Amino acid sequence: MSHYHIYLETSQEAIDEGGYLAHVVDLIGCAARGRTKEEALANTRAAIVEVLAVLRKHGATVPAESEPIELDVTETDALTLPTDYAALGDDELEALWERASFSRQELLDALLAVSPTMLQWRENDETWAISNILAHIAQADLWYASRLEEGGMRELIWRMSATRALLLQHLQNIPADQRARVTNHSGEDWTPRKAARRMLEHECEHLAQIREILKRVG
Repeated sequence: MSHYHIYLETSQEAIDEGGYLAHVVDLIGCAARGRTKEEALANTRAAIVEVLAVLRKHGATVPAESEPIELDVTETDALTLPTDYAALGDDELEALWERASFSRQELLDALLAVSPTMLQWRENDETWAISNILAHIAQADLWYASRLEEGGMRELIWRMSATRALLLQHLQNIPADQRARVTNHSGEDWTPRKAARRMLEHECEHLAQIREILKRVG
């Protein structure tokens, strides 16, 4: 039998955001919500099964599919879990790297058959399209990384460095025979050269704006 330590968030903030939130601290990144505590824990069992299946698919050593799952539950209203304060070991960082890579690959695989129309589809004005969700995930990755440092200015600078490096890497990775490729976004044609040009023009424009503000405040 596999035992998993669960922290069940019972804070009002968690409930307001969608229900009780259960974290599987022995399987980092695995979590589930529920409108009731019972529903959250039932969903957590399903989430554990799903995560183990992904890990198994990618060749990681995990308990057998037939092995029973036992949940050891601790309720908490803390926003930072007690286990969050423990230092990450080298083995844990390696496992985390694999887990994050597998998770992102599952996401990318799910998008292989997504057309531009499907990317923008929304059930109604109150729901997100897939494009909104992906933008949110990308922004959140930068936000979570910024939590590793103190201070708003350093966070903003870190984000700027990360996003610029991402864009430049993407430009460099375009094959030579596709560097004049045209893509159309909302009726406007874009090419690699245009994206690079507008990136620098846009920054220069706002750099002048920042310098003017600094001049005004002396």
